[in-house]
Amino acid sequence: MSFINSYVAHPDTVTDEELYGPDPYDVNFVYPVPAELTAPTAGVKLVPFVPRVHGEAFLDGVRGKESMFRLMPLALEGPENFLRCVESFMRRDKNHVLFATIDTTRPDPAHPEFGGSVAGVMGLIYTNPDALVTEIGPVIVLPAFQRTHVGSHSAGLILQWAFALPTASPPGLGMRRVTWITGELNKGSSGLATRMGLKYEGLLRWSCGLPYVEGFPKEGGLPPREGDPMPTAQGRHSLLFAQCWDDWENGGKAIVECAFSRK
Repeated sequence: MSFINSYVAHPDTVTDEELYGPDPYDVNFVYPVPAELTAPTAGVKLVPFVPRVHGEAFLDGVRGKESMFRLMPLALEGPENFLRCVESFMRRDKNHVLFATIDTTRPDPAHPEFGGSVAGVMGLIYTNPDALVTEIGPVIVLPAFQRTHVGSHSAGLILQWAFALPTASPPGLGMRRVTWITGELNKGSSGLATRMGLKYEGLLRWSCGLPYVEGFPKEGGLPPREGDPMPTAQGRHSLLFAQCWDDWENGGKAIVECAFSRK
């Protein structure tokens, strides 16, 4: 028997000129993307994240507090790292989409056109139209907006969009299953997933790597074995949460609507 493997690795590099993506900005998602996700009683709205529009406001909210990324499996600590991740990991993959979270209860005098303040980002990743499954991520709430309605309201909008049928008004994606995967030590993320009605399904051991960024050590990383092909990248155990369409119809939707009523 003879066979070949013609795969050649092509580094997914992002040049300085590409940091902010193309203009006009192409979200490049496998499904239609609305101009905004909102609900009458929600205190936030989600709009497609456009680095030229929302990038600086997001980075201003992170500056000096980069340690908030210490539990995440992405190199987001520096401004260029974050923008490179948005371009290479999110925008260039048709199964990923990223939204800017806008807190509509807190105006931003510097950006009245936002209709509020940039409070974080939230998206969908690994979306599979054939299986009708997707994963919520990344989930980032800026420090100034943590312990407010922002996390629950933005997660509620994503869940609402994911589970609503395409024939609904406004139309949704009609997903059958939505997952939420977070680090074993990330109590804030796992707590939010639980409050939003997702069910704990198990521990995923060594599920991802924690990239090394000089000056920004990751927290709780697992040291690799001797001879590991990625000696500088520690590992991470993750917690898996999920909600399915029948969970949504039998209580999940009500949990989101109740969350929207809390400011």
